[in-house]
This record gives sequence, C-alpha cells and structure tokens, in this order.
Amino acid sequence: MPEDTSGGEKTEEPTPRKRMQSREEGQVAYSAEVNNAAVLLVGFGLLIFFGPTAYEALMASMRICFRDALTWELTESDNLTLLFAQQAGVIELTIGFMGALFLLALLLSTAQVGLQFTAKPLMPKWQRISPLAGLKRLFGLRGLMRFIFALLKLILIVSVATYVLTNNVPSQLYHNFDLRSRFAESGWLIILLALKLAGVLGVVAFFDFLYQRWQMTKDMMMTKQEVKEEFKQSDGDPMVKNKIRQIQRQMAQQRMMQEVPSADVVITNPTHVAVALRYDREEMGAPICVAKGYDLIAQRIKQIAAENNVIQVENVPLARALAKVVDVGKPIPVDFYQQVAEVLTHVYKLKNKTA
Repeated sequence: MPEDTSGGEKTEEPTPRKRMQSREEGQVAYSAEVNNAAVLLVGFGLLIFFGPTAYEALMASMRICFRDALTWELTESDNLTLLFAQQAGVIELTIGFMGALFLLALLLSTAQVGLQFTAKPLMPKWQRISPLAGLKRLFGLRGLMRFIFALLKLILIVSVATYVLTNNVPSQLYHNFDLRSRFAESGWLIILLALKLAGVLGVVAFFDFLYQRWQMTKDMMMTKQEVKEEFKQSDGDPMVKNKIRQIQRQMAQQRMMQEVPSADVVITNPTHVAVALRYDREEMGAPICVAKGYDLIAQRIKQIAAENNVIQVENVPLARALAKVVDVGKPIPVDFYQQVAEVLTHVYKLKNKTA
C-alpha cells in the first residue's frame, strides 16, 4: 500500500479538490493505445470506402507523369504549376485523409481527459531528469505494467498477422497474374490484416484505459492527515470555526439579555428554566419570546428581571414547554395562547394593584 513521506498509509480516496489540482498539474488518466487503435481502425475503414477513388486518382497521376508529361514542352515558369494542377486530386485526398485522422485523434484525446489548458507540464522539474526517479519508473509497478501490456500487444499482433498471412498469402502466389487484380487482392489483404490488428489493439486499449484510470486514482490516494489538512484549507480550521460560533453565541446572548427589561413576564421552572415574554396588544398578534435559557442563563435572566422589576411567574410545565418549542424573537404557538393569556392576566392584575 502506498505511503507518503511521513509514513502514513494512503487509504483515502482522492477528494474533488485533489483531482482538480492534479488536472491543473497536467496529471490525467490518458491511454495512447485508445488513440492508436481508433486511428488505425478508422484509417483503414476510410481506405475501404475511398480506396477506389484514391486508386483512380493515383493511376491518373502516374499516367500523366510517365506518359502525357513526356510530350509537354515545359518551361521553368510553368512546370511547377502544371505539376500541382495535375496532382490536385491526390493532394486533396491526402489532406482530407490526414485531416480526418488528426481530428479523430484530437476528439479522442479530449474525450479521455477533457479540456484543461495549463502550462505547468512544460515547466522543468528535477524528477523528470533524475536518474533515480527514472529507475523507479522503469522498474516500478508502472514500468512492469507497461512491459506486460507491450509484450501482450506484441504477442497478439504477431499471432494475428501470422494467422492472416499463412491463410491468404499462399493462395495468391499461383494464380491471377493480372496486375490490376493482384494489386486489388494485395490491397484488400493488407486492409483485412490492418482491421484485425485494429480489433486486437482495441481490446488492449480497453484494458489499458481501465488500468490508466486505476493507476491515476491510486497515485492520487491520500492519507487521513492530508484529507484533514485539505478540509481545513477549503472549509476552515475547525478550532477557528468553533471559536467563531462561540463568539456568535455570546453576542446573541448579550442581545437577548438586553431585551429582558422590556419583557412583561418571566415564566420560570423555577431554577432551571426561564422564558421572558413581551406582549403589546396594538403592535403584536401574539406574545413574543424575547429571551429564554437553561440553568446559568436562566439564572441570569431571572437576575436581570428582578433588577428591572419584571414580574416572575412560576409555572413548571408551561416554562418547559415554551423553552422547548418557541424561538427567541418569535411569537408563541397557538396551542399556548390560553395558558399564556391566563399568566398575562395575572401579571396585569399584579401591576394594577401595585399602581
């Protein structure tokens, strides 16, 4: 199992950020065998369809060069013009054929690795010219797999070529002495051999593509510590985030405590829970919770309420229920209207008596 320089085992799958960084460095899973097999297959497929046209164009060019052109009166100014004019058909077919193969190779490469423009792979690195790193690549697992694939490909190609040639070449040696027919038969034999070899290379390319993706994922495996460090960099240090949340809670508690003096009543447990409510008939549709808390916070709410002459009412089930379901700054649920109304009525009576 691969290890990093600190000795930790790389057991974690690469994160999306790790994969993106590898792409930016130019490290992608790419199989050249896929391009080779596809170009060979498509190239000889095009020869099957456009072979007769290419043959006629080539024969016409040869007739012009070895027969008609011998009777021309060529001058230094027009000989190249005539030559290119007569070879236009062959040149167009050649350019079209090569352009189609180039476009195919470009599309296959893009399909394998996607579009990623970066100049980092062109930057010089010591690892690329280091003899020790070169020996590791040559005799490591990657080098062994490349050797196995190359040997397997060579064995398959030689086997298929031997099979095709031994079954077809002897039958063509003793008959059909017409040059045109022999040329067509030989051309078809070459195309048949190439198509079969392309099929063999396609199978090798498929497994090579899977291996390249597996090897790329294996090279990008991360240790648990690397995953933690990346999480800290991308999402922030957990200790810092906890500190921020703590400060936010303290600020929220301070704002909540500042609202306690404006409350009409504080409903208590009496020692473990405190809920401060405020109600204005003209501005509010229902009483609003301005503060709530448990234990030490509840004691602080009760202390501030006592300092500001806010009436405190002991109602254990109501205090627990309100503290559990109502949020600070929100009106109480409809289910508690009747109970809270009774408490507020009691509070208003006490205030009137005091007045």
